[in-house]
Amino acid sequence: MPSFKFILVGTEYEQNLGYAARILKNFGVKELRLVSPAVSPTGDDSIMYSKHAHDLLETAKTFKTIPDATTDCDFVVGTSGSRALSKDSLRSPLLLVDFIKKVKKTNSTYAILLGREGTGLSNEEMKQCDFLITVPTDDACPSLNITHALAIFLYELLPLEDASGSKQASARARFFPSATKKERETLLSFFNSAVDAHSENMRNAGRVKLAFKRIMGRALVTDLEARALTGIFSRIGHGGKKKPAR
Repeated sequence: MPSFKFILVGTEYEQNLGYAARILKNFGVKELRLVSPAVSPTGDDSIMYSKHAHDLLETAKTFKTIPDATTDCDFVVGTSGSRALSKDSLRSPLLLVDFIKKVKKTNSTYAILLGREGTGLSNEEMKQCDFLITVPTDDACPSLNITHALAIFLYELLPLEDASGSKQASARARFFPSATKKERETLLSFFNSAVDAHSENMRNAGRVKLAFKRIMGRALVTDLEARALTGIFSRIGHGGKKKPAR
């Protein structure tokens, strides 16, 4: 079954840190991860608004970068209030309900990133995500407060972790294992090399690389699929020549 890590990026208000700790504790989450928060998790307002979740704030893990905060995660999932396509960051998020359908039969760990109150995740931060998800809202007011969004994600995603016992173990054995982080990084490396080898015929090689990364993330490729694709892209990157037989 999948597991989830909820990570707040660049949080700007202590009140929201407090509320975030409280909602995490409401759902039994025992860890708060922060990336470069603008305020202190142990500030007066953080503590006051956390109610009985002081311990999560006092033991919050703070990281400088998203990669530092997600080393134990297989996929990095950004959240966005915007569903419009952006040429810079390829914002084409999955609806939360579609994300759940895709991940519920995997055994991967997903980092769910929630960005700043004012601007959300930056374009550069979004480029570090394997794919994006969004909660459908009214177009007149599309952006949720980060703690409201966090509550929705917790409510919808954590039941996927609740199953226990022999049924869970037997169900997991039937799933095709997802490609590991290392397998996906190797595949991306070979694909990027293939793009570089033919970049003179492309308008924007960087966008092609990012598009493939996003497609891979949304597809949740298996280990067998990753190996098959790695094989062909390694050949393309070498000019399509077969490797000499040993």
